[in-house]
Amino acid sequence: MSGTRGPVAPDVVRHDGAAAFLARAEPWLMEREDRNNLVLSLAYAKAAAADHGTDTLFATVEEGGGVVGCVIRTPPYKVLLTAMPLEAAGAVSACLAEAYESLPAVLGPEPVAEAVAAAWVAVRGGRHRRGMRQRMYRLDRVLPPAGVEGRLRQAVPDDLELAVEWSRGFARDVGSLFAASPRTIAAWIEHGHLFFWEIGQAVSTAVAHGRTPNGVRIGYVYTPAEHRGRGHASALVADLSGRMLDGGARFCVLYTDLANPTSNAIYQRVGYSPLEDVRDIDIVTESAS
Repeated sequence: MSGTRGPVAPDVVRHDGAAAFLARAEPWLMEREDRNNLVLSLAYAKAAAADHGTDTLFATVEEGGGVVGCVIRTPPYKVLLTAMPLEAAGAVSACLAEAYESLPAVLGPEPVAEAVAAAWVAVRGGRHRRGMRQRMYRLDRVLPPAGVEGRLRQAVPDDLELAVEWSRGFARDVGSLFAASPRTIAAWIEHGHLFFWEIGQAVSTAVAHGRTPNGVRIGYVYTPAEHRGRGHASALVADLSGRMLDGGARFCVLYTDLANPTSNAIYQRVGYSPLEDVRDIDIVTESAS
């Protein structure tokens, strides 16, 4: 007597490096290139650097012979998750538990991130709690603000000390455990990713990086407190986004903290439209709680 087989849970396949991951996942990720910018751009950067010696985890969630989700983690940073079936959470957490003893957080579409964090806690213990909720935006055409004094300037090596100081200020403002390292910032400057808005002196900064075939990500937007409220960040993001479009990108994306209504409003005024909400789910060990 034969029986009927129930639904098969998604499987998780770990890949040996960024190139192997992209060979499998790139077509699926490119179906929503804008939403998948963070995962795609990180994989491209790792593949370009032939970064085989790190403990970065690259995995795909597979169902019915195809990719239905992706997972990346570069220690000591959080896990990055794309959209995926919630039924994959157990397999994802098991894959992560094979690779790591602990995690600081997971970031992804909120239901996915919560499901994976809950599954991780069930395996490793501790507890999970909701962290920053972010909204991802996309821009295809810039709406430049009027009447803002200043100009956009690409950073030069002499800007490194200031950029490191402001990176720490950005990390404090957003509550991040990790400020960009001086080495990372020096690389941004070397590769032309770091910019300032200046009026005789620098008053705001941002980074244009995270390139994918058609897009680029604007991030690390920071204005010191003494220069805020004058439209500098709006003008900077608008001009920088326009420069990226003029340079061949079809669209720009950026992330904002949904708890900050000011930043969400100014980016929409210069042409950014909501794309997707994602959330950090922090993992708290018993010793840390």
